Amino acid sequence: MSSENSRSLHSLVVNSLEEQIAVIDRSGHIVDTNLSWGEFGRRNGLKASYSFDDCNYLEVLADSSANGDDFAQEAVQGLKSVIDGHSESFYLEYPCHSPDQQRWFIMRMVRLKDSPEQFVVSHHDITDRKLVEQQAEYLAMHDPLTDLANRRYFEMFLKQEFRRSIRKGTSISLLEIDLDHFKRFNDEFGHVEGDDCLIRVGRVLQTHARRPTDLAARLGGDEFALVMGETNNSASQHVADTIEQAMRRLNICFENGEPFTASVGVVSMVPDPANTEDQILRATDKALYKAKLLGRGKVVRGQLQNG
Repeated sequence: MSSENSRSLHSLVVNSLEEQIAVIDRSGHIVDTNLSWGEFGRRNGLKASYSFDDCNYLEVLADSSANGDDFAQEAVQGLKSVIDGHSESFYLEYPCHSPDQQRWFIMRMVRLKDSPEQFVVSHHDITDRKLVEQQAEYLAMHDPLTDLANRRYFEMFLKQEFRRSIRKGTSISLLEIDLDHFKRFNDEFGHVEGDDCLIRVGRVLQTHARRPTDLAARLGGDEFALVMGETNNSASQHVADTIEQAMRRLNICFENGEPFTASVGVVSMVPDPANTEDQILRATDKALYKAKLLGRGKVVRGQLQNG
C-alpha cells in the first residue's frame, strides 16, 4: 500500500471512531481533530462554522480551571506533565454533565509516535459504564424492600456526619425505631402484609430525611434508624414524637383491633474530638430498650454518660 493510500486509510479510521481525538502541539494549539471532536463541540453549543485552527486547548482548560473547575485544573497539570516529558501519558476520568443528561468521560494524552513535538488527546464516553456502576453501588447501599439505606450505608453515613458535627461544632441526633410485636403481626397476617407494613413505615421515615445531613435506614428486620445532622434536642424530640404518632395513624391493627405501634429511642449531642459515633449508638440503643420496657409505643430520650 502506498504512503498516500495508508494516510487516507488512517484518516478514514480515525474519523470513524466515536472517541473524540485531537492533536495538539507543545504550546497547546490544536493541530488536527477527528470528526467526533467537532461533532461533540457542535452538540454542546459551538457554531457549525467554528474552526479549531486558532484554538489553544490548554488555554481553554485554564479558563475553566480559573472558573472553579477542579477537573480542568487537574487536566492542565497532567497534560503539561506529558508535554514537559515528566510523564509518558496522562489519564483522567471526569464528569461532563449537560442540563438534561449525566455524562462521564475518560481523557487520555500521549506523545504522537515519531513526532515528539505533537501529542494526541482523546476523550472517550464512559457514561453507560458509570450508570451501571452507580446502580450497582446504589443496590449495595440500600434495602431492596423499603428503598431506605441499609446498615452498611447507615454506619458509613453516621461516621461521616458525626465527624462533620465535630468539625462544625453542631448538634447531631440519632433515632432508633423498633416496630412493636412485629413477629406477631407477621404470624397473624403473613409476610406479604408484613412487607407492606415495612414499606409504609419506610415512607414515614423518609419524609423526615429531606436534607443532605439526614438519612433514614432499615437496619434489619423491623429495626429502623434516622440520622439527623444539625438537629438539637427539641427538634429531634419533635421528630421522634411525630414518627411515633404517624405509626398509629397508619391504621394498621392486629386481629384483636389493637393498633400497631413503634417504640423510639432518641439521643442528641454536640460531639467533640474525644467522642465517637459508638457513644451515640449505645445511648440510643439503651433509650430504645427503655421505651420497650415502659410498655411500647413510647418515645424515650437517652443521655450520654458524659452529659
